[in-house]
Amino acid sequence: MLHDIVHEMDPAERFRYGQLLAHLASSDRDVTRDEMAFFEQRLGATLLSPERRQQLRESLSVDLDLESLLSSMQPRTIKLALRDACLMTLADRKIDKEEKDILMRVGQVAGLESKQVDLLLDWVVEGYHWMQSGYEKLEM
Repeated sequence: MLHDIVHEMDPAERFRYGQLLAHLASSDRDVTRDEMAFFEQRLGATLLSPERRQQLRESLSVDLDLESLLSSMQPRTIKLALRDACLMTLADRKIDKEEKDILMRVGQVAGLESKQVDLLLDWVVEGYHWMQSGYEKLEM
């Protein structure tokens, strides 16, 4: 696993980070297997207790007040969640309008321009191409 800094946040911020990812994963009411795998991987990175991770799993089926959540989060947490939300959203290799609108809203709250969010999404696509080239090198 690559080095990350999510586990360095305080537990309440890590939980809010997970809530934002859960909201993004379920925004289109269709959590794909790839999105769920990514969500679970990020839950592991939070180092939250099993009970708190279960609460986050359960929040996949609950409507969340996005504005309220974002207003309770630190800018650094929002940016990390945005990065991972972009990765998770594109895990199924597609992004729908509702998902993109939410990403843009999250970016705006974090102080980013829409161009920066688009650059982040481009970075994700580049990363997926990089990963695919590893499979090709292994003839998989």
